[in-house]
Amino acid sequence: MSLQVGQMLGRYRIEEEIGSGGMGVVYRAYDERLSRYLAIKVLRPGLLSSSVSRKRFRNEALMLSKLNHPAIQVIHDFDELDGTDFLVSELISGVSLNQRVQSGSMPEKEITRIGVQLAQGLAAAHSAGVLHRDLKPSNLRVTADGHLKILDFGLATLSNEALSQVSETLSVSDAPSGVAGTLPYMSPEQLLGNEVDARSDIYSVGVVFYELATGRLPFNDLLVTKLTDSILRKAPPSPTSINRKLPTDLERIILKCLEKDPELRYQSAKDLAADLRRLELLATSGGIAPPELKPPKRQLAIIGATIGTALLLLLLGAFLLLRQKHDTAALAGPLRYERLTNFADSATSPSLSWTAACSLLFAAQILSSVPARSM
Repeated sequence: MSLQVGQMLGRYRIEEEIGSGGMGVVYRAYDERLSRYLAIKVLRPGLLSSSVSRKRFRNEALMLSKLNHPAIQVIHDFDELDGTDFLVSELISGVSLNQRVQSGSMPEKEITRIGVQLAQGLAAAHSAGVLHRDLKPSNLRVTADGHLKILDFGLATLSNEALSQVSETLSVSDAPSGVAGTLPYMSPEQLLGNEVDARSDIYSVGVVFYELATGRLPFNDLLVTKLTDSILRKAPPSPTSINRKLPTDLERIILKCLEKDPELRYQSAKDLAADLRRLELLATSGGIAPPELKPPKRQLAIIGATIGTALLLLLLGAFLLLRQKHDTAALAGPLRYERLTNFADSATSPSLSWTAACSLLFAAQILSSVPARSM
């Protein structure tokens, strides 16, 4: 159903169309009751044709409305009026990442800063049992103050556990099993129509990161059959082979997200966020690990080595001072001999203990390195 500018949809006045997709059309609207601008997605007719699909979508909207994270678009309402289903959400201004990537690759610091927010937002959604299933640059918007917002959970699907919690009458078998999403950003398991989990979203994040880092998709075949085969079987070109300024640490993170086997990817968005945060801290500190990231044992070892070196230098200085005094005293008078043993007769086979021998050898080595005093 197409709405006209100025038309009322309940208490919402339609201002302008701001986007469209497979799920429906998005409008900027004004809430007459609360005096605020919002985004309204009018769902495509027939999308919720069955009572099961309508229940499922309502439950997802309910679950999403409870998510409270700065990186996730807020869902305010889900309703139906005169046969029109619509979803009311927060209106996000700013630039979408697909607009940003059109100008080429992004700097490492910007990718990691945005990536941390994206991973943290996904971690919050995944912990509530919500999967996005359609992550792509056009569904990611950066506000004027640099904050990332994840938009359009329209293809989100609840995990089995969450699905069983939100409705007693809606069984797991009612969840859709068909292929849905945007092909270049779909994980291999999603493309095959298999059951997906949080790791499928992580693969899509990897595609987004790859595109931001290189200015191109990891697989850009024009034919659907070739693109499908590449996603399922081929390894993407190394990001650093396209963007030689890209740090290898960021490349490693991107390629780990893009592993074909879900078991080899990051197992959670939380782990991905931790690695990105660590990389962000390294970048802001000029490549030097911040103090809070250094292991305590390593700090103790450094302190111990420093103290040991200082003591050794003090001992060496004291030894040299004593040697200088000894040399001065020797020059002032004749040589004197001191008895080393208490035997009554002469010692024909004198010997030294192992400790004494080592001490004498160490002292001799030091003496040999000190220049002799000129006579």
